[in-house]
Amino acid sequence: MRATAVLRELLILELLMRRLQLHRRELYRRLNDMDIHVFEREDNELDVTIRYTEHGWQRESVFMRAMLDAEAAGRLRRAGIRDGD
Repeated sequence: MRATAVLRELLILELLMRRLQLHRRELYRRLNDMDIHVFEREDNELDVTIRYTEHGWQRESVFMRAMLDAEAAGRLRRAGIRDGD
């Protein structure tokens, strides 16, 4: 790969990272607007457990890590980024 191609990839990656940070901020704002507050997160090799309050009620959601990994890999592929695995 030529030096200009690598530089171009870096610039594109910086733009993607900036957009992802903005999107993350927006998602946190939406959760706040919905009166949802995460108070605990537990990660293990099989899943991610999120404990949160929603309008004063404590709730828990479990997300399978394999499904999260597959969805992230698909989004990376659509963005033209190879998965590192």
